[in-house]
Amino acid sequence: MKILIAVLLIVHGLIVAGQSSGSFNPIGGLQNPSWLNWWPANLGQSWLLAPLGVERTLLARAGGFLWLIAGITVVAAGLGAFGLVVPHTWWRSLALIGAIVSLVMLTVYFHPLFGIGIGASIVLLIALLWEQGAQLARLGL
Repeated sequence: MKILIAVLLIVHGLIVAGQSSGSFNPIGGLQNPSWLNWWPANLGQSWLLAPLGVERTLLARAGGFLWLIAGITVVAAGLGAFGLVVPHTWWRSLALIGAIVSLVMLTVYFHPLFGIGIGASIVLLIALLWEQGAQLARLGL
């Protein structure tokens, strides 16, 4: 089970980090497929920032760095779960931070195709919080 969790964290983190390319792309993301023309922003564009005209500003570049931070943090959590490079005791905290930043970014850059990523981050948060609650219950707190 530990291996599955670590692999899923690493894969999810790489996908989240890959989203940063949309924020650094001056073209404005990948064109939506024809069946998704109703959505106001292309994949990689922020539905929130695009209408404000700040897609090609420093604010958008900061978004790219936040995507990278979220992705790298989740990858580090996966490596920590394996006990590689990152201390094993850090993986839960890294996963929690990465999931929260990822959810913030998935909200700001929401796209209907991000449903799986949002679900993965929410499941990760629930599992981490559930485990934390179980640990506190075992300690009688």
